[in-house]
Amino acid sequence: MNTRTFILVTVMLAIAGIVAIVSYLPTRRAAANEYQVANFPKAIGEWEGKDLSIDDRTYEILETRNLFIRDYKNKNGDNLYLYIVYSQDNRKVSHPPEICMTGGGLNILDKKTIDLPGGIKAVQLLMEKGSYQQLVIYFFKAGNNYTPEYITQQMKVVVDRLTGKRTAGALIRLSIDIKDGDQEKAFQLLKGFAVELEPLLRKYLP
Repeated sequence: MNTRTFILVTVMLAIAGIVAIVSYLPTRRAAANEYQVANFPKAIGEWEGKDLSIDDRTYEILETRNLFIRDYKNKNGDNLYLYIVYSQDNRKVSHPPEICMTGGGLNILDKKTIDLPGGIKAVQLLMEKGSYQQLVIYFFKAGNNYTPEYITQQMKVVVDRLTGKRTAGALIRLSIDIKDGDQEKAFQLLKGFAVELEPLLRKYLP
C-alpha cells in the first residue's frame, strides 16, 4: 500500500468512526423552543395549502411529529404537494424520499440533479406506477445550507454536533401528479412554487 492510499484509507476510517460514534449518541427529543413546522405559512404566493393526514407509523419511523404534508392549490385549479420534516437536534428525521416511495410501489424512471431558484441544487425524480406518473423534487437543509445529497447533510449535522453548533436539519419535498403526459408543465409549476417557497424556508426554518 503506497503512502497516498494509506492516507486515504485512514481518513475514510476516521470519518466512518466519527459517524459511528455520533450515531450511538442519544438523540434529544424536540426542544420546547424548537420551531414547529405546522406554523409554516399555508398561503404561498397564489397557492393555498391544506394539511393532509399522517399515519402514526410515519411518526414512529421518523421519531418526530414535527412535519407536515400539504396539498397546495392555485386559482387555476392546479395542485401540488409540499412535505417538510424538521428537527433542530435529531438527524434521523430526514432520509432520501425514494426509499419510501419505491417501497410504496412507485418505480423511478429518471433521477437527476437540477438547479432551483435561490442557489438550491435539488434531486428530481420521475416516478411511475402503471399509468400514473409523478414528478418529485427534493433537497435537504442543514443549518443555513441546502444540498441535494443526504450524506452531505448528515455529515454537516454530525460535525455541528461534535463542535457544539446548531444541528437543525430538514427534508423539503415537492411533488405533483403529471396530467396528460405533460411533464414540462408539471416541472414549471413546481419551479414557480419553489421561487415563492425559498425565502420562506430561510425565514421559518432556522
